Amino acid sequence: MNKYTFLYILCILCTVRLTTPFNAERSSQDILITSKLRTKRQSCQDGTYQHEGMACCLCAAGQHLESHCSVSPEDGTCVYCEENRTYNSDPNSLDSCEPCTSCDSKANLEVEDRCTIFKDSVCRCQQGHYCNKGKEHCRACYPCTICSEEGIKVACSATNNTICHAFKEQGRNLAVVFVLTTVLLVLLVIIYLWRSNKYCFGPNGGLTELPNRSSEEMQPLRGVNLWPHLPDIAKTLGWRDMKQVAECSGMTHTAIESHQLNFPNDSQEQCSSLLRAWVEKEGMTTASVTLVQTLLRMKKKVKAEDIMAIISNKEDGVTGQNSGSGQV
Repeated sequence: MNKYTFLYILCILCTVRLTTPFNAERSSQDILITSKLRTKRQSCQDGTYQHEGMACCLCAAGQHLESHCSVSPEDGTCVYCEENRTYNSDPNSLDSCEPCTSCDSKANLEVEDRCTIFKDSVCRCQQGHYCNKGKEHCRACYPCTICSEEGIKVACSATNNTICHAFKEQGRNLAVVFVLTTVLLVLLVIIYLWRSNKYCFGPNGGLTELPNRSSEEMQPLRGVNLWPHLPDIAKTLGWRDMKQVAECSGMTHTAIESHQLNFPNDSQEQCSSLLRAWVEKEGMTTASVTLVQTLLRMKKKVKAEDIMAIISNKEDGVTGQNSGSGQV
């Protein structure tokens, strides 16, 4: 053997000697890592429950318990739920899975999110239907209300019914019609009573009923010709009260104002002119009673009594003169 062969063999031996411990150390580390991973997988990752004094591993979500542990916590048996039929959403020790909720089309429901072994079905209302109880409690949906021509205020959705303008607007229209009808009837009644001289507008704008006067009190006024008394009556009345008397008797506003325009800046002549027109309208022999009664319902008692005194005094004077002439 020459020296070159000896050196070659020596190199091989050194190489084997150096590499062998390294490979053995590496294999030992791999075994340790693998052992740790296996232990981690076999530990109770989802928690434990108690069975006959032993802590057993819970089954994971999507599974249910088939048999309890007996020797170690990990030796229990779990099986998966049935896809699209049952589920368990949490780690458990149940002996069965929960049934999936059925989205019944007869109840106007449809599937929004299908059932898996990990979660239940999620249902929703079909198009044109609603349920205001929330998805978790909704077991049936109801058809949305269809609004008439008045229109939609709030559109129907999966969680609320349609709100229409129709009923509110219709109610409002009926209320307006009712109010207008009532006002019209009241006005017609007022006009009728005004025309019939049973009522008259008082000084404050209210209605005043015709006061009852005894026949004896009014007797001196019946059949009296007012024409000779007009100047004194006009002075007693004044334009404002004469205008109201004319209005109560039904004279038009235009006819009353014409007397005011004919005598500008002369209220006494305005009053006299309107009084003459009013007496002609009411009748010369009946105007005295009508005038006094109108003033009384206007709550102008003092003026009514003054006019009665004017008429009575003049009539007494005329009667006295006639009696005196007869004696002579």
